[in-house]
Amino acid sequence: MIPPPPSFSSAPNVKELLQSDTAVETSKSRKEYDKSSTLSKRHRDSSLNSSKERTRGKRERRSRSPHGHEFTDIDRTSHRESSRRKEKYRCDSREQDRDRDRDRDRDRDRDRNRYRDRHRDKDRDRDGSIRYSQSKHSSHRSRHSRSPSFDRENTRDSGRTLSHITRLDSGLTFFMDKSGDPDNITYGENNASHVPRYQRNGFGTVIGYEPGNTITLESKHEKVLTIQSSKDGRPRKNKKSAITRYTDSDYAWRETDKTIKRMRIKPETQDTAGFMTGDNFLSFDTDNKTKDHDEEIEDEIVSSGVDYRDIRGKAPERVSQEEEARDGGESFDEYTRRRTIELNRTLGDNPHDVKTWLEFIDFQDEVASGLNIGTEKTIRSKANKGSINEVKISIFEKALENNPDNEDLIVAYLKCGGEIWDTLTLLREWDGILKRNPESIRLWADYINLRQTNFSSFTFTECFKVFEDCILTLNKVSQRLQARRKTEENEQARETIESVLIYVFLRCCLFMKQSGYQEKAYGSMQALVEFNLFQPQIFNIQKDVSFQKILEEFSNFWDSEVPRFGEKNATGWNEYHRARYNEEDIKPETTDINNEIQEEKELETLQDWIEAEKALEYHHRLPQRMSSAKPEQVDEDPYLVVLSEDVRTLLFNITTHGARSGLIYSIFVFLGLPYTPPGVGTNTHFCTDAFTHNEMKLNEFWPEKEQKQLLIHYISGVPMEPEQMLTKSDPFGLPVSYPIGISELFARLKHWFGCVGCHSLECDMDVEFTRNVFEQLISLEHDDHLMLCYLSFESSCGYKGGRKLAKSILKDQRTNLLLWNAYAQMEMSHDKPQEARKVYHTILSTYKSFSSSSQTDASFVYQMFAQLEIENDRYNEALNILVAMATDQEYQENGPTPSSTQILKAREHFSQKTAQLSVLSDDPQSAKSALHYNVCYALFQYLTLGIDAACAIYDRVISYIQEHKAERGFINEAVWMVYAELLYRHATRGYGGHKPVMLREAMQKALSLFPNNTVFIGLFIWNESRTRIHNRVRNFFGQALDKDPNIILWLSAIHRELHNHSPYDINLVRSFFDRAIENTRTRSSIILWRLYIYHETWQGNHERALGLFYRAVRECPWSKELHLTGLNLLQKHASEKDLNEAVSLMMEKEIRIRKPIEDELLV
Repeated sequence: MIPPPPSFSSAPNVKELLQSDTAVETSKSRKEYDKSSTLSKRHRDSSLNSSKERTRGKRERRSRSPHGHEFTDIDRTSHRESSRRKEKYRCDSREQDRDRDRDRDRDRDRDRNRYRDRHRDKDRDRDGSIRYSQSKHSSHRSRHSRSPSFDRENTRDSGRTLSHITRLDSGLTFFMDKSGDPDNITYGENNASHVPRYQRNGFGTVIGYEPGNTITLESKHEKVLTIQSSKDGRPRKNKKSAITRYTDSDYAWRETDKTIKRMRIKPETQDTAGFMTGDNFLSFDTDNKTKDHDEEIEDEIVSSGVDYRDIRGKAPERVSQEEEARDGGESFDEYTRRRTIELNRTLGDNPHDVKTWLEFIDFQDEVASGLNIGTEKTIRSKANKGSINEVKISIFEKALENNPDNEDLIVAYLKCGGEIWDTLTLLREWDGILKRNPESIRLWADYINLRQTNFSSFTFTECFKVFEDCILTLNKVSQRLQARRKTEENEQARETIESVLIYVFLRCCLFMKQSGYQEKAYGSMQALVEFNLFQPQIFNIQKDVSFQKILEEFSNFWDSEVPRFGEKNATGWNEYHRARYNEEDIKPETTDINNEIQEEKELETLQDWIEAEKALEYHHRLPQRMSSAKPEQVDEDPYLVVLSEDVRTLLFNITTHGARSGLIYSIFVFLGLPYTPPGVGTNTHFCTDAFTHNEMKLNEFWPEKEQKQLLIHYISGVPMEPEQMLTKSDPFGLPVSYPIGISELFARLKHWFGCVGCHSLECDMDVEFTRNVFEQLISLEHDDHLMLCYLSFESSCGYKGGRKLAKSILKDQRTNLLLWNAYAQMEMSHDKPQEARKVYHTILSTYKSFSSSSQTDASFVYQMFAQLEIENDRYNEALNILVAMATDQEYQENGPTPSSTQILKAREHFSQKTAQLSVLSDDPQSAKSALHYNVCYALFQYLTLGIDAACAIYDRVISYIQEHKAERGFINEAVWMVYAELLYRHATRGYGGHKPVMLREAMQKALSLFPNNTVFIGLFIWNESRTRIHNRVRNFFGQALDKDPNIILWLSAIHRELHNHSPYDINLVRSFFDRAIENTRTRSSIILWRLYIYHETWQGNHERALGLFYRAVRECPWSKELHLTGLNLLQKHASEKDLNEAVSLMMEKEIRIRKPIEDELLV
């Protein structure tokens, strides 16, 4: 049951109106009043009805839905007037007098005015609930239901009398109602604001209530409303379509009204009953606290049994406070006040709760945005951004008073301040915070990013000084930990601080290289490697030697100008120190280590100058010596020579193995080579940092030049849209972002994901430098992974060089099965499978004579040999290899197919061996052996039972890793890599049939754990493109970029759209580029800006390319490459003034210019 709508029972009827009129207006003649009283009932009803319509039309009816939604219902006057014009009233024959036609108009106007004046006076004196009742009662009458006549209304209210009606001198009228208003009992109070409100949607429906239900007046009582289902009642006619929420103008304002209450729908919890949980019994225990609570609620219900808070008029079942708020709804203003009070109370009780402080600060953005949507939200948020940030700054200051050393608060505070402060204020705040927190690694990293990317304050000198200060400060922390390593175990802390120092140093070297100071960048890298990897042993033995003493000794070595790390004939600092201690002759380097340009062309255009500038960079990588450099060259360009004073501020000591390995592989990052350290997965910062991935080479990033295609094709005379053809038939070409193993180092072109090193370098100088680096590092570090990378690099430079290097290495390490395996794979990478088989036959016939420690990689040899035969469609030979491994027999090429007994024995051997070994073993060698055995077992199952059996092996290993909570580690990623390779080989070779769903599901699982692995991304894209289904790929990129937008994901998404079909969607590619350069993590990526500018130039949109150039320089002011790209564009599509401004900007930011620009070139 629903409470009745407020009726006009408290308003005077026609008879009472006449009596009241006599009492108030005594000056009226009795004759006129009697004449009006003789009007027909029909005339009087029509007059009163018209006045009610105007009264209701001027008022607004507020209502509440049954579920607690709060809305405002605006009367649709036109609809009601149309309904009421159709209503017919019964006429009494006695009222058809002859004076009707003569007096009708005059009497009706007089009565209407009299009723309106008296009704307005009452509304001013009485409570607003009467006004509300009038409109509410009228609104409940539908044109589809018969309205009660005034005869029935007068009969119902016949006992109701008004007395003591008096008009004051002020004009106000008051009266005493002895009968009272029954609505006060129904609704609990006589205040209109406490009457339950709901929104009518026409034809008895209520907005927010279940569809198909209507409100009807109960025929028996006529004081309550009932909800009638369309199934039980009569079918409604003239159905009216519901108001469209987002297109109707009458509804649009509701979306931004903060006073309207809204329901927050929450997912319901699952039933925890016994039948749902699987329990074998049902519990009937009740909570005493709940019982007491229910009893208190029952006492609060009014004696009438009606709860005025419920539109149905019934006492609802009491629920928790949270559910009550959810069911009753909550306006945005109420939500804001409640949330603010909660947060203030929490922070008052615990001011050291940093999480709540940050939540309170983020809540200010929610309050500012409010309920604004669409364009209006964007405009308002931009307009109020400054004022909101001021409020947030004040909250930050209070938070920092209680938590002055919390890095999360400090970083968020400075980020917020950076949006409203000027550059000087921002830098002043940063300086003050770094003085109070000088050893914070996170603050220094963010400060470096700020100074390197802040266009207003950037100059090369100032930014380089920031790098120096950071390294000096962190080095003090490192020295303090190193001094205490004898008395305490702090290896983990030392490795952490030393790894951060290496990262900052790498960033500094890349910054110098990208700004044009390549001699200083290469010299700094040489200096740090010499200082740590080739340091004399005497300094390690004598622990009391100070750091400054070591720096002085190193300065002597550097200034002696002997060959340094990476240069030909370099022997290292330790050899120099030994020769000097023994007073041996030391000869400095006297020849120019850089390749001289054969001849200098005369510069006639700006393009000639740009080409000459790039040529100088390619031929002058390493710092020159004072003894060999020409004096006039040094005078013109003093940066050609790097002295010890230029590098000693960047030096620091390394004492841990992890940091030492990080320094070695940072050399390859500096050179742009894709070699990653062993054991480092793609979920680390090493693989996603935007500042260290600007040297990547994307050889297959762009599609082939598109041919013009017709907009319409005709097939059998029918015009159709031309088919969009795929531009790539393989999954390769994405950036290298995956663990590097033998399969990747020696992958054949277009057969698997490779890691080609030689083509990643820009010039011959880098190739020679890299070769020297490998040779000198291998002489110092006997690292198998490093030797594999060296062999891969030489193999990419040429087959003869790689084969020669492999034989020279194996000559010294004949028992190294890993190197033998790499040698065979190198032969296969150059399409020489027969040579590869010879290598494998040699090693399999001799490895059993090796020591037991040298035989640990035998399973890996069998695995790679079997994969080689599978790749060449020799499945029987692959099975023979695996059976020979399991049965410990000698492999015979072209032997018979293994018998069923041999297969059973081999399966039993693999099953027992894989059960004994664990891929998560603490011993790295045991973990690798377990992985190789599981791969061999999977290959065996694949050749004997099919792909499903092989997948079961990998699924079992992955489940084991997941049970031990290591599913995001490097081992699990390595398992997924070999799993993906098997599925790809199966899909391309078709051995036993291929199901696309199998590869799709596997890659989706792998990408959920390793979204930055481009092997998984490439295979997922390739598989979906074959089925012409693109939504899954787009959904993946959408979710991954929302969760963790990094340079690898952006480049992969753009690459996919470029090669999705031909011609590609230019607007979609631009959308990805725009999103990437606007993201805070990648907007300072040089490679993204360079690719975007090239794309627009390729499309012939030079104006857009120029706009991107100006934006790129603002985000990456240190990049000389972007400056030169802009000059190349400006010379063709800009004025002389723009060219001069661009050159002036390079000089202002202190970008290195090797060859002066003549003014004539800028004309």
